[in-house]
Amino acid sequence: MKRLWIAVALIGTVAGLCVITAAYQHRRTEDMLALVDAVETAYEDGDVPAARRNAEELIAVYDGVCRIMMCYVAHSDIAESQETVRMLPALLEKGGGEELEMEIARLREELTHLRQIDDPLPWNIL
Repeated sequence: MKRLWIAVALIGTVAGLCVITAAYQHRRTEDMLALVDAVETAYEDGDVPAARRNAEELIAVYDGVCRIMMCYVAHSDIAESQETVRMLPALLEKGGGEELEMEIARLREELTHLRQIDDPLPWNIL
């Protein structure tokens, strides 16, 4: 009987950790998407220094989030968005333009993918 209770406790612990990590992943990717929007809005308004500050803040937030997410998300899924985040300040210094818009759209897509990658959906399980 003890083994059954231990098994139930282990399953409950694993399920709880899954819920906590999914909530963390969703919340933090939403925060990063908001920072991407802030970079884009500031750049469109012509405030390049503010866009650069937002891009630097995005890098800092992304590094903190990645330290935790790398424990349970495949590194290949994180690598592409990591490269794109690092490019934003350099693109802002160059003057941005079409390339900046393309990289922001790409980053938005990659972060959306990261947000949904570990959801318990049929296409993620099968």
